[in-house]
Amino acid sequence: MVQNTQQPLIVLADGSTRTVGSQATRNNIMAAKLLSNVLITTLGPRGMDKMLVNTIGDVKITNDGYTVLKETEPDHPAAKMIVDLSKTQEEDYGDGTTTVVVIVGELLKQAEKLIDQGIPISTIVKGFEAAKNKALEVLDDIAIDVSKEELINIARTSMSGKGSFTNLDSMASKLVTVLMDLIEKDAIDKDMIKIRKIHGKGTANTEITESVTVDKEVLEPEMPHDIKNAKICLLQYPIDARELQNSAKIKLTTPGEYQAYLDKEEEMLEEEVQKIVESGANVLFNNKKISDLGQHFLTKHGIMAAKRVKSGDLERLAKATGANIVNNIRELTSDDIGEAGHVYEREVYEDREYIFVEDCKNAGTLNIIVRGSTKHITDLLERAIEDAIGAVTQTIKNNKALPGGGASDMAVAKALRKYAESFTDKQQLVIKAYAEALEQIPLALAKNAGMDTIDVLTELTAAQEKSTNMGVNVIKREITDMTEDKILDSQSAKKSMMDSCTEIAAEVLRIDDVVASRPETPVGGDMPGTPNPYL
Repeated sequence: MVQNTQQPLIVLADGSTRTVGSQATRNNIMAAKLLSNVLITTLGPRGMDKMLVNTIGDVKITNDGYTVLKETEPDHPAAKMIVDLSKTQEEDYGDGTTTVVVIVGELLKQAEKLIDQGIPISTIVKGFEAAKNKALEVLDDIAIDVSKEELINIARTSMSGKGSFTNLDSMASKLVTVLMDLIEKDAIDKDMIKIRKIHGKGTANTEITESVTVDKEVLEPEMPHDIKNAKICLLQYPIDARELQNSAKIKLTTPGEYQAYLDKEEEMLEEEVQKIVESGANVLFNNKKISDLGQHFLTKHGIMAAKRVKSGDLERLAKATGANIVNNIRELTSDDIGEAGHVYEREVYEDREYIFVEDCKNAGTLNIIVRGSTKHITDLLERAIEDAIGAVTQTIKNNKALPGGGASDMAVAKALRKYAESFTDKQQLVIKAYAEALEQIPLALAKNAGMDTIDVLTELTAAQEKSTNMGVNVIKREITDMTEDKILDSQSAKKSMMDSCTEIAAEVLRIDDVVASRPETPVGGDMPGTPNPYL
């Protein structure tokens, strides 16, 4: 008898864990379902908010999907994939961050039912892909051509999902007018869009202008506070007495020597200010400090000045005015000077002044001052405007919109059910399941508005037979024509959601093996019993 002395082959590191087969798939599906269940109640203007409390007790209230996911930082790897999807949707389209999470969750819920029926995952993935391709065709078929009015409606719809603001129409109109002007000049740059929040007064006082603002005051009352045809100098250089380097010391033995030292300092500062004067500048924005004596010389030469301007504001000013940011004042020349038609200081709220720079040399600046009675309101409005900017700019690129209120989702679902009949194998069930997942969007809107979902599904299905524009008006709590009610979505954002959600759902389903390394041992020793988020 021969003994087998071969040692077992150890591949995984000590303490690693592994989940395989159906258990790994179901764990990943469960993570997606949990995220979807958390966010689905936030959909629509009647959706609920989430209160997020961090480790130090700070509170944030939001109904934005990506903000919720980012703040909660889920540990599960499948959940992280969905967070990344929401982040991509946020960066590329500005809107739809909640919807993508909900659709992925609903697709995987349907996939779990299909798996229970014995349908192979490969068949489900193939069927989802076929359904997605058909869905994209339908979205092209039902798209609406866009004019300025439709863009305003898209902006309004996007903002309405973030809160009840009294002046949605005027804000949407202002925003679209400025964005269309910037796009005509081919000058849209996210870095040149600045949103500032000021608590106090109502949202109706929100300002949307094509300008650059600096949240600083003019240094001296005697300086000019309103300059036309401004010549702008941007510095990162202190206009102040030079500090001695290292341990150097100056020994002064008589009052005359001390006075001579002060006179020399004054002479040097005056020479530096003279460089600004010689460059032709009449407005100075400095990232560094400006001493009282420096302010005196600037005032003497009629130069408007602000100090300790934020680097981001300085960079926006450089792009907008064509100025160069100069690090050494002695190298400043007229070639470094930028231009703007109008620079002035204005009070924005109770002894709080900003400097406004308008009619800049280069187009592309969008300045938004968000107003609201509380921090919560201004935070909501900021997110609403960011979403609207993304939705509008993406829509302008292809000039296509879709009826909102779940109308396009329902139209796609109806078309998919008919499309499924062309299959004779199990893919028919998969495509119908995909359609059922999309139907959850209008049903969630209806549920969040307090409507009966069974009645809504029945009525909406019947209404869609007459027009694909029929959707859920959550304000009226009725099934209405979305184009007549001015409720529109961006087609490009919706197509992106459909594409990426199907891809992520398929990716999650394909995972049949999860290997998790042992967590790092915390300082002080092991923590037995700590759950592994990957399982």
